[in-house]
Amino acid sequence: MDLSAVEEEAREEIREGQKPITLFMLGSVDVGKTYTVSSIATRLYEKGLKVAVVDADVGQSDIGPPCCIGMGILEKGIQRLSEVPLRSLFFVGNTSPFGCMRECVRGAVAAVKKAKELNTDVIIVDSTGWIEGEEAKRFKLLEVKELNPSFVIAIEREDELEHILLHLTNKKIIKLRMSREARSRTREERKALREESYTKYFRAGKEIVFDLSLLEWIPEEGTLLGLYSKSEDEKELVGLGILKKLDYERGKAVVFTPVNSDSGDDANIKRIKPGRVKLIMAKGGFKEVAIYNHKISREKG
Repeated sequence: MDLSAVEEEAREEIREGQKPITLFMLGSVDVGKTYTVSSIATRLYEKGLKVAVVDADVGQSDIGPPCCIGMGILEKGIQRLSEVPLRSLFFVGNTSPFGCMRECVRGAVAAVKKAKELNTDVIIVDSTGWIEGEEAKRFKLLEVKELNPSFVIAIEREDELEHILLHLTNKKIIKLRMSREARSRTREERKALREESYTKYFRAGKEIVFDLSLLEWIPEEGTLLGLYSKSEDEKELVGLGILKKLDYERGKAVVFTPVNSDSGDDANIKRIKPGRVKLIMAKGGFKEVAIYNHKISREKG
C-alpha cells in the first residue's frame, strides 16, 4: 500500500498553516484500517510531527479498553496501535455504535478536542468498520460532519464505500486499496480479544463502595460502568468499573474498579454512567455474558 499520497497531503495542509489537521479513516472491517493508521502515524512522527491517534473503534479498541474511545500521542514509531500510550478515555458503553451513535460521535469529538489542546500537529481518527446499511451511512456522515476532518482516507476492497463517499462532495478524499496486512477475524475472535482486554484492564481492580445516587440509572449487577470526577456533562473518563452489588437498604453500590483509592472514593467520583455491556468473572478472566439495549430508544430519537 502506497501511503505517500496521504503523507504529502498531510504535509501540504500543514505547510498551508492548517495545523492541527485531522485525518478520518473510513473502511469496512478487516481491510487493514488499524495497520494503515499505525503506518501513517509512524511516517508523520518520523517527519518530526506531533501525532495523536483517536481510536474510535469501540468494539476492537487498541488504545484503551473496549466500549471506550481512547486518545493517545505517539512517543516513538509504532508497529501496532496498541503501542500508543493512552492519554484520555471517553466512555461509550457498548461494543457497537448501533443504538448509541450520538455517544460515539460526542466521544470522538471530545477526544479530538483534547488532542488539539495538547498542541498536536496531526490527529488521526480510526473509526469503526460499520458501513453497511442506512443507519451505518447516517452514522459515518454524522461523524464526518461533526469531526470536520481535513481529509478522509477511504480504504476499499472494491467500491463498498461509494454509498457514503458520494455524500462527501465537500471533502477531500484519498482512496487506498485494502492492505495486504489485513486479516479477517470471526465474531468469536473479536469477542475473545475484547475479553482479554477487559481482563487486562481490571487486573488491579478492587471493590469500592459508592452512593447509589451517583448512578445515572440503576442497571443490572455485572454492568460495565464509566466513572467520572465531575457531576456536570464531563466527557473525559476517570476509569471503568463493574457493578458488583446493589445494597438498597444502605443506598450503596459496590463497584469493582482499578481506579486508585486517591481518585476512586466517594469524595472524588461524582457521576457513574452505566453502559450496555455485562461482564462476569469466569476461569480467571472477564467474559461478556450479555449486551442489552437499555435506553436505546431514547438514543435513536
